Amino acid sequence: MKNFYDEEERIIRNEPLQVREINGHREVDFYLIDVIEDVKDYVDFLREIEMCNKGDLITVHINCYGGAVDVSLNIYDSLRNSDADVKISIEGPCCSSASMIALAGDMWSVSKHASIMIHSWSEGLYGKWHEILASIDFTKKSYEKHFQEIYKNFMTDEEIKNCLEGKDYYFDSDEIMKRLQSFTKEEDEREKKINEIADKFSSMAEKEINKFLNSKGKKK
Repeated sequence: MKNFYDEEERIIRNEPLQVREINGHREVDFYLIDVIEDVKDYVDFLREIEMCNKGDLITVHINCYGGAVDVSLNIYDSLRNSDADVKISIEGPCCSSASMIALAGDMWSVSKHASIMIHSWSEGLYGKWHEILASIDFTKKSYEKHFQEIYKNFMTDEEIKNCLEGKDYYFDSDEIMKRLQSFTKEEDEREKKINEIADKFSSMAEKEINKFLNSKGKKK
């Protein structure tokens, strides 16, 4: 893989993906700058995400007008499922489906002249009439579910409802930072609650296992 700066040739490479290893940890740096169209354009990036572990860092720089929803969801899910720390740097326009990827982080930086635009998704359908109707029904349910899950706490319930009905929302850098603070707080509280529940059931399971093992020992 080429680096941005090639020591031998002394020239700068305009590569959107750079991977480094520092003190045993991977640092994945990716620029999301083109229209999102085909998942094959992101295979290398997705592979690097999958290879990351706890203690690694993934940084995604966003200056993108959006594109294909299914590809954006693929990137969003990969980032959310990664054990690495994910930093999102919003550096310019972050529009449409790119705004979903922007909410996949654990930490954020927002440039002064950055902006986010969120709107309802568009879809092109073709086929037999009953196939189109079935596709519309499925797409409506699944996309609305995804939309509400992803934008919850960044947008209000009323804004999400209006957005799904066709209203566009624009946020400047100040508004983005304000909303990310609320979004991060909700995510932290959710993570804390999940950990509390996990610890509770882990403790219960351990007690039951010990109880079972002790009962087996007594029978002997």
